[in-house]
Amino acid sequence: MEIRAANGVVAGIDGSVPAAEAAEWGAREAEWRGTGLHLVHAVNTGTVTLSPRAGATVTDLILREAAELLEAVQATLEAAHPGLRITGDVVPRDAGEAVLTAAEHASLAVLGTRGHGGFASLLLGSVSLRVAAHAACPVAVVRGAEHPDGPVLVAVHDERDAAALRFGCETAARRGLPVRAVHAWSPVVADVGRMAPMVDELGEEAQLHEQLLRRTCDPVREDYPDVEVESHQLTGSVAATVVEESRTAALVVLSRHEPAPRFGLRLATPVHAVLHHAHCPVAVVPV
Repeated sequence: MEIRAANGVVAGIDGSVPAAEAAEWGAREAEWRGTGLHLVHAVNTGTVTLSPRAGATVTDLILREAAELLEAVQATLEAAHPGLRITGDVVPRDAGEAVLTAAEHASLAVLGTRGHGGFASLLLGSVSLRVAAHAACPVAVVRGAEHPDGPVLVAVHDERDAAALRFGCETAARRGLPVRAVHAWSPVVADVGRMAPMVDELGEEAQLHEQLLRRTCDPVREDYPDVEVESHQLTGSVAATVVEESRTAALVVLSRHEPAPRFGLRLATPVHAVLHHAHCPVAVVPV
């Protein structure tokens, strides 16, 4: 089956509660963006090992039940969001591949933390991780408790993260929220025999990080004059800092710096950790 291209928001569904929450989140985001929402329900029909005739019958049943689920989710969203254009496809394909294909021309892909597959104890499912690692567009993983009046939190590592900051500002502008840009770093101790770096050295290092933060944030501020952008440098681990800051955020925005191959999960360790432990939805932006 050919998956219809979508240039709006794509959301993966599978009948699970996290997927339903992600679809609802995606519907609100599509409304804010003034675009449509495209639902993708992937079902694996390749595990049917009956006779050809019986196998075809079971496959038809699986696809029919999947179509009914898609129609039910679509009807619920249409009732909650009248006027929003919602389309959907049932795709007999691996879930990760189905969402990645649908998201090739999308502006945003949205997923829940876990679907029906895998182990319930996992904090984040393999499909969400795979899509976040490989999608050509930004990917939002809906998790935790959203704080609608909180800031859009953007993690800034270096000047390449200006693209993620712009995404955060665009999102904040649509919602009428402020942006909080956070640059976390750990002091460098040159001599392991010392308990801590000298005060002067620490001050100089802090100034360098402040300059990096200004170089990244100032040009973006100029492009979004109506968005309040606060910038802060904090000492400590990036992952721990962002996870703690996410307690009061509406959305966390992170960069995915290196293009990953089609197979494998090559997300940076802080991004991986935040996706697993953040207290609010997380958007991963390829830069």
